[in-house]
Amino acid sequence: MKKKYVIINAIVIFLLGFIVHNMYIWIPNFITSIFPVNESLYEHVKLIYLSPIISTVLVSLYFKWKKIKINNLSYGLFISTIFNILFFYMLYLPIYYLLGNSMVMTLIIYFISIIASQYINYLIISKPNRKNLNILGIVLLIFGIIGLTYFTYHPLKVDFFRDPTNNSYGINK
Repeated sequence: MKKKYVIINAIVIFLLGFIVHNMYIWIPNFITSIFPVNESLYEHVKLIYLSPIISTVLVSLYFKWKKIKINNLSYGLFISTIFNILFFYMLYLPIYYLLGNSMVMTLIIYFISIIASQYINYLIISKPNRKNLNILGIVLLIFGIIGLTYFTYHPLKVDFFRDPTNNSYGINK
């Protein structure tokens, strides 16, 4: 059953990426500033971070409704999401700086990184449940959202934070 959970979650994460990518554009306000606010490489970290969180909430609610327990859910989510971000950029950045931006290549790399991160998630949720790790996972996930949002309002003036479409940083003021 855990394999089914991971497969469903990977598909939902990928599909949610499209919604998460545009949420601030559709509904621009302080609350939606947790989502990407521009096309900088940094703001796409938020897409990779938030899509699995939203997906895990939705998919785990479905599994809870079916009375199926998933171990180490929040800890597995945090570890696999951090892995997803690092793995995505490890594959993406060399291609981006050598060849430029390609939507098709970006989506392929994004899907590969989701599959790899969900494998990590599978390894963690297959272990016996550890309540302390789950509490730690929740705390780290919340701090991650706060930190990512902070840098939207206070971006570093480096290329990673620069929106290449309009040469701006963070939320345009």
